[in-house]
Amino acid sequence: MSRFFEFTFPSHNGRDQVYAWKYLPLGQPRAVVQLMHGFCEHSRRYLHMISAFTQAGFAVYCDDHIGHGKTGVMNHALGDSHAGGFETYLRDEKTLHDRAVSDYPDLPFLVFGHSWGSMLARGYAALYGGDIAALMLCGVVAQWHSCERAYEDAAMRAAYESEPARSAGEWFGRVFENMNARIDDPVNGSAWLACDSRVVLDHGADPYNAPATTLELLWDLVALNHFIGQDDWAQRVPKHIPVYITGGDQDPVGNYGEGLYHVANQLARTGHRTAVRVYPGYRHEIHNEPALQDEVEKSLLRFMNEALDELVTKKKGE
Repeated sequence: MSRFFEFTFPSHNGRDQVYAWKYLPLGQPRAVVQLMHGFCEHSRRYLHMISAFTQAGFAVYCDDHIGHGKTGVMNHALGDSHAGGFETYLRDEKTLHDRAVSDYPDLPFLVFGHSWGSMLARGYAALYGGDIAALMLCGVVAQWHSCERAYEDAAMRAAYESEPARSAGEWFGRVFENMNARIDDPVNGSAWLACDSRVVLDHGADPYNAPATTLELLWDLVALNHFIGQDDWAQRVPKHIPVYITGGDQDPVGNYGEGLYHVANQLARTGHRTAVRVYPGYRHEIHNEPALQDEVEKSLLRFMNEALDELVTKKKGE
C-alpha cells in the first residue's frame, strides 16, 4: 500500500508542463528513488516496481518526459518533444530531483533508469550526480550499432536541422532496424521488448505510449546515445556512486548482453564500483516479464539496501 500525489512543473523546453508523481510508503521513507522511464512509453508502466519499492520503504519520484505519456497527451504533443537537445530532459530531471530533495532533504537519493531512462540516468549522473547514493541501470543501451550509425548519418542530421518537427518516418526505421533479428515468428515489430507476448501487445495498445515521433525526438535519442557512449562519460560520473547494471542477453539495444559489460568496464576503469546481472534468454523489458519481474525487483532492492548500509557504515566512521 502506498499514497501517491500528482504535480506539474514547467519544462525547460519553454512550452510544456511536465506531469510528475511521488509515491510514498507507509510511515517515514528510508530514501528517495527517482525513476526515469524509457523511449515512447510512460512512468505508469513501472507501477509493479514502484509498489515493490514503496513496500520496502522507499519514496519514488517520477515524471512523464516531454513528448511522452500524460505530459505529451495533456500538452497535445505526444511524440513531439520541442526539446532543442537532449540536455532539456536532463534539466527537467534536475527539476524533479530538486523537488524530491526539497521534500526529503535528509534522505539518501537514488536513481533508477530503464532503456532510454538508463541513458538519461547516465547523462544525469555525469552532469548532476554529486548527491546520488546509488545508480541503477536497467535495459542498458550500449553498443547499439544502428543508433551509433545514425549519429554519423549526414542526411539524417541535415533533415533534423532543417525540419525537426517533421515525422521521423523512415529515419525511425533506420535507428530501430533489425530489432527482431534473433526472434522466430515475432508477434509484431516490437517483439524484441519482451518474451511474453502479452507484454508486447499491451505496449502497443497503450494510448499513453507514442506510436510515432518527430524527427527531433528521435534525434534526441541518437544524440544522447552518442554523449554517453564517449570514453570520458564514466570519468564525469562521481566516483562515490555504486552502479548496478542489469538486462537480458537477448536485448538488441544492449548488444545481446555485451553492451552491459562494456558499460561496466568503462566504469571499472575509472574506479567505480559496479555490479552486473544479466538474465539469460530474456529481452528488453525484464522488469515487466511476469515470470521474472519479482526477481528483478528483489535484486534491485538488495543492491539498494546494500548501498544504504554502506552509507550508514561510512557515517559511523566519520
